[in-house]
Amino acid sequence: MDIKKFLDKKFLFFLFFSLDGRINRKTWWYSQIFLIVVAILVLIPLGSIMEALDYGDPEIEKFIQFFVLVVSFLGVFLDAKRLQDRSINGLIALIPYLLSIPYQFGFVSEAIIKFYVLVILATRIYIFVNCGFIKGDELENKYGKIQED
Repeated sequence: MDIKKFLDKKFLFFLFFSLDGRINRKTWWYSQIFLIVVAILVLIPLGSIMEALDYGDPEIEKFIQFFVLVVSFLGVFLDAKRLQDRSINGLIALIPYLLSIPYQFGFVSEAIIKFYVLVILATRIYIFVNCGFIKGDELENKYGKIQED
Protein backbone atom coordinates (compact mmCIF):
# COMPACT_ATOMS: atom_id res chain seq x y z
CA MET A 1 0.00 0.00 0.00
CA ASP A 2 1.20 3.44 -0.88
CA ILE A 3 1.29 5.63 2.24
CA LYS A 4 0.85 8.69 0.01
CA LYS A 5 -2.77 7.62 -0.48
CA PHE A 6 -3.42 8.88 3.05
CA LEU A 7 -2.74 12.40 1.79
CA ASP A 8 -5.46 12.11 -0.87
CA LYS A 9 -8.74 13.71 0.23
CA LYS A 10 -10.87 11.35 -1.88
CA PHE A 11 -9.22 8.30 -0.36
CA LEU A 12 -9.60 9.65 3.18
CA PHE A 13 -13.25 10.49 2.54
CA PHE A 14 -13.80 6.97 1.21
CA LEU A 15 -12.14 5.44 4.29
CA PHE A 16 -13.56 7.57 7.08
CA PHE A 17 -16.89 8.95 5.83
CA SER A 18 -18.41 6.29 3.60
CA LEU A 19 -20.03 2.96 4.41
CA ASP A 20 -19.81 1.83 0.78
CA GLY A 21 -17.19 -0.48 -0.61
CA ARG A 22 -14.60 -2.88 0.68
CA ILE A 23 -11.01 -2.71 1.89
CA ASN A 24 -8.47 -5.45 2.51
CA ARG A 25 -6.77 -6.26 5.82
CA LYS A 26 -3.60 -4.36 4.97
CA THR A 27 -5.53 -1.16 4.23
CA TRP A 28 -7.57 -1.68 7.41
CA TRP A 29 -4.45 -2.01 9.58
CA TYR A 30 -2.76 1.03 7.98
CA SER A 31 -5.97 3.01 8.40
CA GLN A 32 -6.23 2.07 12.08
CA ILE A 33 -2.64 3.16 12.68
CA PHE A 34 -3.24 6.39 10.76
CA LEU A 35 -6.37 7.13 12.82
CA ILE A 36 -4.56 6.54 16.12
CA VAL A 37 -1.55 8.67 15.16
CA VAL A 38 -3.74 11.56 13.99
CA ALA A 39 -5.87 11.30 17.15
CA ILE A 40 -2.79 11.49 19.37
CA LEU A 41 -1.36 14.39 17.37
CA VAL A 42 -4.63 16.29 17.82
CA LEU A 43 -5.44 15.30 21.40
CA ILE A 44 -2.12 16.20 23.03
CA PRO A 45 -2.07 19.86 21.93
CA LEU A 46 -5.80 20.31 22.59
CA GLY A 47 -5.45 18.81 26.07
CA SER A 48 -2.50 21.09 26.76
CA ILE A 49 -4.43 24.14 25.57
CA MET A 50 -7.40 23.23 27.77
CA GLU A 51 -5.10 22.80 30.74
CA ALA A 52 -3.39 26.14 30.04
CA LEU A 53 -6.81 27.81 29.91
CA ASP A 54 -7.50 26.47 33.43
CA TYR A 55 -10.13 23.94 32.52
CA GLY A 56 -10.63 21.57 35.42
CA ASP A 57 -9.98 17.84 35.31
CA PRO A 58 -13.69 16.95 34.91
CA GLU A 59 -14.01 19.17 31.82
CA ILE A 60 -10.81 17.78 30.30
CA GLU A 61 -11.96 14.23 31.04
CA LYS A 62 -15.34 14.86 29.38
CA PHE A 63 -13.59 16.37 26.37
CA ILE A 64 -11.30 13.33 26.07
CA GLN A 65 -14.30 10.98 26.30
CA PHE A 66 -16.07 12.93 23.58
CA PHE A 67 -12.94 12.94 21.42
CA VAL A 68 -12.55 9.17 21.82
CA LEU A 69 -16.18 8.73 20.72
CA VAL A 70 -15.51 10.82 17.61
CA VAL A 71 -12.38 8.83 16.74
CA SER A 72 -14.27 5.58 17.39
CA PHE A 73 -17.00 6.79 15.06
CA LEU A 74 -14.44 7.23 12.27
CA GLY A 75 -13.20 3.69 12.96
CA VAL A 76 -16.72 2.36 12.40
CA PHE A 77 -16.41 3.18 8.70
CA LEU A 78 -13.20 1.16 8.44
CA ASP A 79 -14.74 -1.80 10.25
CA ALA A 80 -17.83 -1.67 8.04
CA LYS A 81 -15.74 -1.85 4.88
CA ARG A 82 -13.72 -4.79 6.21
CA LEU A 83 -16.85 -6.66 7.29
CA GLN A 84 -18.31 -6.08 3.85
CA ASP A 85 -15.13 -7.53 2.37
CA ARG A 86 -16.07 -10.69 4.27
CA SER A 87 -19.71 -10.56 3.01
CA ILE A 88 -20.95 -9.46 6.45
CA ASN A 89 -23.30 -6.50 6.72
CA GLY A 90 -21.17 -3.49 7.63
CA LEU A 91 -23.88 -2.04 9.86
CA ILE A 92 -22.82 -4.57 12.50
CA ALA A 93 -19.84 -2.28 13.08
CA LEU A 94 -22.25 0.27 14.58
CA ILE A 95 -23.36 -2.00 17.43
CA PRO A 96 -20.43 -1.54 19.85
CA TYR A 97 -20.22 2.16 19.03
CA LEU A 98 -23.90 2.80 19.69
CA LEU A 99 -23.84 0.68 22.85
CA SER A 100 -20.79 2.51 24.20
CA ILE A 101 -22.41 5.96 24.07
CA PRO A 102 -24.82 5.39 27.00
CA TYR A 103 -22.06 3.57 28.88
CA GLN A 104 -19.54 6.42 28.44
CA PHE A 105 -21.99 8.98 29.79
CA GLY A 106 -23.18 6.87 32.74
CA PHE A 107 -26.69 6.06 31.53
CA VAL A 108 -26.39 2.31 32.12
CA SER A 109 -27.90 0.90 35.30
CA GLU A 110 -25.48 -0.60 37.82
CA ALA A 111 -27.61 -3.76 37.82
CA ILE A 112 -26.71 -4.61 34.23
CA ILE A 113 -23.41 -2.81 33.71
CA LYS A 114 -21.22 -5.96 33.80
CA PHE A 115 -23.41 -7.73 31.26
CA TYR A 116 -23.59 -4.56 29.16
CA VAL A 117 -19.80 -4.20 29.05
CA LEU A 118 -19.46 -7.90 28.21
CA VAL A 119 -21.81 -7.51 25.23
CA ILE A 120 -19.83 -4.50 23.97
CA LEU A 121 -16.53 -6.34 24.43
CA ALA A 122 -17.75 -9.55 22.74
CA THR A 123 -19.09 -7.63 19.76
CA ARG A 124 -15.88 -5.60 19.51
CA ILE A 125 -13.74 -8.78 19.60
CA TYR A 126 -15.91 -10.39 16.90
CA ILE A 127 -15.45 -7.33 14.68
CA PHE A 128 -11.72 -7.03 15.42
CA VAL A 129 -11.03 -10.68 14.53
CA ASN A 130 -13.08 -10.45 11.33
CA CYS A 131 -11.48 -7.16 10.30
CA GLY A 132 -7.88 -7.73 11.26
CA PHE A 133 -7.19 -11.41 10.84
CA ILE A 134 -9.63 -13.26 8.57
CA LYS A 135 -9.14 -13.04 4.82
CA GLY A 136 -11.90 -11.37 2.81
CA ASP A 137 -13.64 -12.53 -0.34
CA GLU A 138 -11.25 -12.73 -3.27
CA LEU A 139 -13.85 -12.05 -5.93
CA GLU A 140 -16.49 -9.38 -6.19
CA ASN A 141 -19.29 -9.82 -3.65
CA LYS A 142 -22.60 -8.02 -3.09
CA TYR A 143 -20.68 -5.02 -1.67
CA GLY A 144 -18.58 -4.54 -4.80
CA LYS A 145 -14.99 -5.02 -5.79
CA ILE A 146 -12.11 -4.78 -3.35
CA GLN A 147 -10.49 -1.34 -3.11
CA GLU A 148 -7.14 -1.64 -4.88
CA ASP A 149 -3.93 -0.63 -3.09
